[in-house]
Formats: sequence, C-alpha cells, structure tokens
Amino acid sequence: MIKYMMPVVALFALASCTKNTGVTNQPYDTYGTPADKGQLKVNLAFAYNIDYANLRIKLNGAYVSSLLQSRTPFPGGGYNTRGSNFALYMAVPLGSNAVSVVMPKFGTNTDSIVLYNTTITIPDNSPYTLHIADTAASTKSVLVKNNIAGIPENFCRFNFVNLIPNVPAVDLYLNGVLMKSNVAYLASTGPMDIQIGASAPGFVSGATTTWAVRPAGAASTTTAIASYASSNGLQNMLALTGFCMGYSGATGTRLPYFALTLDKNQ
Repeated sequence: MIKYMMPVVALFALASCTKNTGVTNQPYDTYGTPADKGQLKVNLAFAYNIDYANLRIKLNGAYVSSLLQSRTPFPGGGYNTRGSNFALYMAVPLGSNAVSVVMPKFGTNTDSIVLYNTTITIPDNSPYTLHIADTAASTKSVLVKNNIAGIPENFCRFNFVNLIPNVPAVDLYLNGVLMKSNVAYLASTGPMDIQIGASAPGFVSGATTTWAVRPAGAASTTTAIASYASSNGLQNMLALTGFCMGYSGATGTRLPYFALTLDKNQ
C-alpha cells in the first residue's frame, strides 16, 4: 500500500445515514449486507450535450433508482457530485448482474431510451463501483473494487479513476504535488494512503485541499484539465475515489469535472 504525507484540512462531520430498502452502508454500521450478497455503487459520469435529469438505473431488469443526473454516484454520493454525503451501496447478487441506464417515458416505469447496457461480475462481498463514462455508442464502463479495509489511524485512503475520453492519459496532482502519472482512460491508480499531517509535501497552513489533473507529461504549471478545491477532502480513516469526467477543453454540459465518491465514511 502506497502511503503519502499530506496536509490536514478543515473537517466536517458526516452524519450517519439511515437504511433504505435494498441499500446498505455496510460494513460501516450495524445493518450489514448478507454474506451471499455483493455491494455495488453506480457512478453516472456521462458527458452528453444535454444535462439529462431523467436517468434511471436498472439492475437485472428492475428499476433501483429514482430520476438522476450525470455526476451522480448511486446510491450515496461524495464531494462535487449530485449525490449525498454517504458511502452507500446496493446489496446485489454475487456473480453476474445486468446493469442498464435508461430514460423512462414521462410518468411511467416504461423505458423510452436505453443509454447503456452492460453485464458485470461481482465476485465477493467487497464494495465495488461501476463507473460509466462518455456518450452514446462510445459509452464505456469500468468496475473498480473499493479497498476500504485496514485504513490506518490518521490516514485517508484515496483512489483515482480517469473517465476523460479525449486525452490518452492524465497526471494527478494534490496541492501541486504529482501523485500519479500517466493514468490512462478507464484506468485507476489503486489505493493510496495519505497521512493527514502538516509535514506533508505541498502543505500550506490553512489552505484547502486542491486536486487537479493535467495531460500526461505536461508541466505542473500547465492549466489543469479540471480541478477541485475543498476544505472537506481528507479526513481520518475516510475512503474516497476521485474521478475526472467530461471532455478536455469542452464547455457547457461536457465541461470536465473533478469529483470524489465516498467509498467509506469515517
């Protein structure tokens, strides 16, 4: 496991969440997912020209979400997303699962447009996130295991997934420090344990935590494809996945965003 010394930032408490039917924040509280079930979050990271607000997720042919927009991890959420501040997962069957993102006919549970279909394999009870990126026939996805076990005291665990289709690879920076280089499209860095302490490189007392991605190999002074500054980013024993979505250089609804899903609350 890679460990980094990074700064303390202003913290805020994340409220405990309540249980929803078919949704769990296990193993973070006493509800728990049965051993014969997997845990799945779906991250909608589409980059359509229209910011559709009527997307629904289906699992094995059944609707499991309400109406959603892109930049929404479901269930749960994160920072700079359209979700909540909870590390929630759906309890799903182990093995093969069919996942669809659809636009239903207005006021009905009948599909109008199927934006994306895929079949994934959930091999165990670990939490997973299915990240879905791009648009139309170019839509692709990647299933990432969220490694949340054994986070050391005074560390935050961080993973990053590159969901920008129109650059070959990106470099990831935190507070101006290069954390990972040459992260290809749909690739993830794997977990990094970042110590929350003032001895970290790039630390400036009182500063917010700033994440940024740049084209792979670009100078650190190059304008970032996307960045996100927050006073809430690194917290003790929290697990996060950063993702960058959209199109490099685009505007409007295709504007690139940097956001973070919550994989484990404190």
